[in-house]
Amino acid sequence: MIAKTTKQRDPQPRRSAVSHAVKTHIQSRRNQYLAAAVVSSALAMPQPAPAQEVQGAVLEEIIVTAQKRSENLQDVPIAVTAIDNTGLEELGIQDFADFARMAPNLSFKNKGGASGATIIMRGAADGGDANPSGSQPSVGVYLDEAPVTSIGANLPIHIYDMERIEALGGPQGTLFGASSQSGTVRYITNKPDAEKFSGGFDVQGNGMTDGDTGYTGEAFVNVPLGESAAIRLVGWYLDEGGWIDNVPGGSYTYALTASFTGLPGTSFTKTNDAFAADDINELTKAGLRAALRVDLSENWVADASIIYQKLESEGVWEQGAGLADVGERNVQRFSDDSTDDEFTQFALTVDGEFADHRLVGTVAFSDRDVEYETGYHAYGQYLTFARYYGCDYTSPYYGQALPNTDCTSGEEINKSLFNWDRTSIELRLQSLADSRLHYTVGGFYEKIEFDYFLGFIQAGMASTLTIPNTPFSNVFFRTDQAREDTQIAVFGEVSYDLTDALSVTAGIRWFDEESQLSGVVGWGDVCNISFFAVPIFNDCTTGLTPATRFRDNDDSVDLKYSNTDAIYKGNISWNIDDEKMVYFTYSEGYRPGGLNREPALIALGLQEFKPDLMTNYEIGWKTEWLDQRLRFNGAAYLMDWDDIQFTIYEFGLSACCGNTYNLATARINGVEFDLTYLVSDALTVSLAGAYNDAETTADFILPNGNFSVPDGQRLPNIPEFQGVVNARYEFELANYDAYAQLNWSYTGDSLSEIRPPRVTGTAFEPRFPGDFENYVQDSYNIGNFRAGINLAGWGVDVFVNNLTDTNAILYASPRNYENTAVVNRPRTYGVNVWKRF
Repeated sequence: MIAKTTKQRDPQPRRSAVSHAVKTHIQSRRNQYLAAAVVSSALAMPQPAPAQEVQGAVLEEIIVTAQKRSENLQDVPIAVTAIDNTGLEELGIQDFADFARMAPNLSFKNKGGASGATIIMRGAADGGDANPSGSQPSVGVYLDEAPVTSIGANLPIHIYDMERIEALGGPQGTLFGASSQSGTVRYITNKPDAEKFSGGFDVQGNGMTDGDTGYTGEAFVNVPLGESAAIRLVGWYLDEGGWIDNVPGGSYTYALTASFTGLPGTSFTKTNDAFAADDINELTKAGLRAALRVDLSENWVADASIIYQKLESEGVWEQGAGLADVGERNVQRFSDDSTDDEFTQFALTVDGEFADHRLVGTVAFSDRDVEYETGYHAYGQYLTFARYYGCDYTSPYYGQALPNTDCTSGEEINKSLFNWDRTSIELRLQSLADSRLHYTVGGFYEKIEFDYFLGFIQAGMASTLTIPNTPFSNVFFRTDQAREDTQIAVFGEVSYDLTDALSVTAGIRWFDEESQLSGVVGWGDVCNISFFAVPIFNDCTTGLTPATRFRDNDDSVDLKYSNTDAIYKGNISWNIDDEKMVYFTYSEGYRPGGLNREPALIALGLQEFKPDLMTNYEIGWKTEWLDQRLRFNGAAYLMDWDDIQFTIYEFGLSACCGNTYNLATARINGVEFDLTYLVSDALTVSLAGAYNDAETTADFILPNGNFSVPDGQRLPNIPEFQGVVNARYEFELANYDAYAQLNWSYTGDSLSEIRPPRVTGTAFEPRFPGDFENYVQDSYNIGNFRAGINLAGWGVDVFVNNLTDTNAILYASPRNYENTAVVNRPRTYGVNVWKRF
């Protein structure tokens, strides 16, 4: 029977203030892997142990599975940040943004939604727009043993009853495969425990400065089913109040001028009066996780699980969109904005030991549906040809003497539907023998079917011009395509101990990938239209009726891309003594290649984009000092990024679409560190930081010379320095354990865009004046305070997040026709009541 050692809140009162000091003892390698409680070396909150086990307070031994085997963190030559269940509760972490703030080598770009974000590690950001036909992310995401990485929409997993979360810095491609190019994030859930019945719940209420109230309800129960099986049920419901106000008074005038089209001028005005309201960005998230564990024999165990979550949101998380400066946490929107994100995953893992080996097999199936709606009213006003082809066809096209009279509005809305169906299978074999040779070998299969419909709508467009057979009405442009990505891989890592102190490791991953793209993209029936004297639509065939002329301006694709390659890893580590180790690593990571959705690029040799490769050279150290009261770990690295994939809407080469191009090269020089100091039995202080100098190392210009990125351009959305400090003091209050905790993080400034600011008359000027701008996203500080007491199994925590009520710019949109910026939550205060039994 597998022992469970995941740490939970202690239900018993402790009669003295004891620091978290322990060396954790794990019963077997199998038990370690399945049940080890892991914390970050940067944020490790040491746990109490029986007094007879230690002579004095020391930092705990940390067990990690970053190399897919259980090992002491101090012996693993990888930069790993992880927080276990206790640490997640103590820090009040509920979502990825909370976790990222605790891990300075992590950052993210949230383009204004509640449903996911683009994750960035070690400065590897291309600035692309996360188009569904484009690049895969550069950071892999795993939920337990299965990958859940998604283009531009990191899965918004609610964090509760987790065994741990791990962030592995640097390329992890040999073990974790595609998209683990600059790092990997792993969510590992708590597993059922047949030893005993247990459960608990948390109820939280919160409020905000200048915002609405919110609440959260969470619960779990673990039920043994005899001596060899157990089931664990977890549920959550979260209601987040909003803080963005849609202020009234804005209006757009949509005008068709004679100077642009040669047609009679027309205009109308759209106001936001009907949509003005306070606290519009509301969010709810509900989910259920059920897991069954069965001990098949003394050495074999099976885990089956299902996870379901549904997120619904309204409004935007942006400020500043409007016709004037509307102030912080204010916006002007002219229609409803919403997101629905529903996710389900089924997984089965069988794990066992035989003949000094461990065999692990996992099969996972997941389905995710996202429906998204947002207003593009500023875009509709700025690009007046949208008004033209949506409303005002005249005699050259339909034989009409005057513009259509049934066009009542030029406002523009985007509605999109996304569906991911994913199947993944992994089988791996690991050696367990006590010898100098250790190895892991395995095979991997994954198939992702991604269907998406992106529709652009004009609510009052001419009825004869609406594209037929679409999920929404009044669609004048759409992408209706299916993408299928398949990969087969074989991987392995072999380590050999040359001496008791010196070890070498070599790794390889061979992969065969295939991508298929099919479907249609187009405007419908638009003919002979030019913009700035450049033809952008195909000629329409004469003599066709309006109902059939749509087909003439659709670009259809039915293409296939395939590639076979291998990536490598090498490592040498030296244990100077029992408490100090240094290592050197060479590692590679990649993103798969793919297909562009516009056939017009075939003639330019740009129909396909190839994989981009990250090569990492890293020197790291793992050390403990002062009789294991001080831990100092870190790494310095140089990463070369070749054939950088970049997805962008570029009308100079493309008649319709966002496409992906391989830029030249970039280099990232960085250093990251974490330090934990057990100052006394009651006080623990930890400090972590990351510095990244990331910029291009060669000029890049598209074949037509319109879009370019120069040598020496700073990579976007990456602060040069991020840091976090955490101090936790534990004390006795009325014979019960109590604590007070202060956490402070700093994020340096960054750029919003990889392209440099426009310079008139140079190659760096875009085709459309004003189609983007490069903004500086200012640095900011965020401080959180938390305190609580454990009342013999009951507990109360009080907290204030964002103590200084900082209004931080998380992402400034590069669109300068509508200046918007995604911002963080205001000062938030609340109370959490919990129970464990």
